Amino acid sequence: MEKNVLCYNQNMGKNRRSKEFKNNSQVIDMEEARARRQQKRRAEKEKKEEKELRAKQQNTRGKRAIRRSKTRRKIITGITIAIIVLLVFLLVFNIISLKKEQYDTKKEQQALKQQKAELQKELENAETPENIEAQARQQLRLIKPGEVLYMFPSEITDRDDSSTGGQKGDSSQ
Repeated sequence: MEKNVLCYNQNMGKNRRSKEFKNNSQVIDMEEARARRQQKRRAEKEKKEEKELRAKQQNTRGKRAIRRSKTRRKIITGITIAIIVLLVFLLVFNIISLKKEQYDTKKEQQALKQQKAELQKELENAETPENIEAQARQQLRLIKPGEVLYMFPSEITDRDDSSTGGQKGDSSQ
């Protein structure tokens, strides 16, 4: 069997020449070159098949990972929503309690203003002679000269200081 021999020379087109044989007049065995090319193609095909197999394996892993990540996202979203709802509930509860406290404080303030007005009126009337006389008769049981003080048993027991009452009663009679 004859081997096909190809000789590269400078007469061949530059575009067809490989860089390896540019300025070379080396003789190439065609059968051997074909065998090398076939081996190279087989190796590339095997690599490609191996890559596809890996991609399929990774794709199934990827689908599982995607499912896991979707589940995790759902859980995280649910927890986040629960926290937001809880915070909103607490804020609303806080606002309501503050409004109630404000209402109670305003009521108390109005009561205190009313009490202040009554005390101011009482203070204005405290310096008048009629009021001084009424307070002296009520609290101190004083009487004017010539008046008689009558005390009943219930009034005697209600008094805080029973010894002064007895003396006043004796001195007036």
